[in-house]
Amino acid sequence: VAMAGGGWLPSHTTRMVTCTLLAALATLSPMPSADPVLAMRDRGLTDLYAFDLLRELTSGGSRLSGSEGAAKAVAWGEATMRRMGFENVRLVPCTVPHWVRGGKELATIVGGDSLSVAALGGSDGTPAGGITAEVIEVGSLAEAAKLGERAKGKIVFFNGRFDAKQTSTFAMYGGAVGQRVTGASTVSPFGAVAVLVRSMTLAVDDEPHTGAMRYAADAPRIPAAALSLIAANRLSKAVKAGSTRVRLELSCENLPDAPSASVVGELRGSQWPQEVIVMGGHLDSWDLGVGAHDDGAGIVQSLDALRLIKEVAGRPKRTVRVVLFMNEENGGRGADAYAFGVKMSGEKHVAGIESDSGGFMPRAFNTSLKAGQDAKIRSWLPSLAPLGIERFTLGGGGGADVAPLGPLGAALFGLTPDNQRYFDYHHSRNDTLDKVNPRELQMGAIALATLAWKISEEGL
Repeated sequence: VAMAGGGWLPSHTTRMVTCTLLAALATLSPMPSADPVLAMRDRGLTDLYAFDLLRELTSGGSRLSGSEGAAKAVAWGEATMRRMGFENVRLVPCTVPHWVRGGKELATIVGGDSLSVAALGGSDGTPAGGITAEVIEVGSLAEAAKLGERAKGKIVFFNGRFDAKQTSTFAMYGGAVGQRVTGASTVSPFGAVAVLVRSMTLAVDDEPHTGAMRYAADAPRIPAAALSLIAANRLSKAVKAGSTRVRLELSCENLPDAPSASVVGELRGSQWPQEVIVMGGHLDSWDLGVGAHDDGAGIVQSLDALRLIKEVAGRPKRTVRVVLFMNEENGGRGADAYAFGVKMSGEKHVAGIESDSGGFMPRAFNTSLKAGQDAKIRSWLPSLAPLGIERFTLGGGGGADVAPLGPLGAALFGLTPDNQRYFDYHHSRNDTLDKVNPRELQMGAIALATLAWKISEEGL
């Protein structure tokens, strides 16, 4: 080390001065990590910014497609992306269903107890004064399809339960949700006047879980509503005890389609900007809760993942884009409009990554890649393992919103968190901010950032 007067410090003094300087520099600012993945993890777990975003989003209430809440969420998404410094922020317009619940939802066992009920999304309302009819119980769509004339003039009660032997609650949901979606059109041709459906949950409480139902074009339209598990169990007991009549009154209605939009923002790639990696979730939610898990979690995880890449990792080699899709819950029109734009432009999408399974601790990524295509992504597991990611599940998909990108050439990925509590909250008044753990939510955001960064830098 040179002295000011032109001489040299002795070696032991040199070592002492060097150590002192390094120590002083360390107190001023920590040395940046050479590994951007580690640096993003450190930043994310320190600031937990995804939860701050979720608090902002859910403070506006529910976000059902066509509603004022959904319009406010679109404006929030656009403003938030601009505030975060994303590039090419824009809206992708779509026209969405506009269903409203109305102010009246009543179900009562004639001469007995009231039942906690919620209209299913898309259901027509009852006539003024409601419907009163005898109830007939079935355990499945297959059983309902055999009712024939026995259903005439009846309220059909679908009491199919989640199969608790399944380890995955999503498998349970898949096995039971058909009765909610198509139950009304299965029995209306027989002359049924309404349907009641056991909620899609294992939670034995008095909160009904709504969700989409669909009318077949060639079947009469009859009202449809979900019962809480407590109400479903009470009604089942009454039916088994003898003839039971229920009065049902719903004021829901389907209004003309409404204009809406998905929200898009990105970081332009430095080397291959024409190759796009999409991350996203759905901006809409059902109207009973505030959609904290479904799918506020996926929205804020995607936003925060792009923030971490921008502020910590730096400009990606490929374009990384966030899309806040509108209308996943009852139509998928935001996803369709986005994919149509991609098809018309010829833009190349190399990957679509979705988070729509709640903000719980990450466990895996589903992927459309198959055996023999997974060597590279398996090499990324050491970077993902500290975030809870144990595996890539091959041969699956990414989620409803990125699915239309698959036929256009994109590899699909879906974040898979721990799912045991998800259907306690799903589509119900229970889906609120206090049900989300900030660190678990953040782990998912960092996992998305890590996967998107790896794809950007190394390709697939």
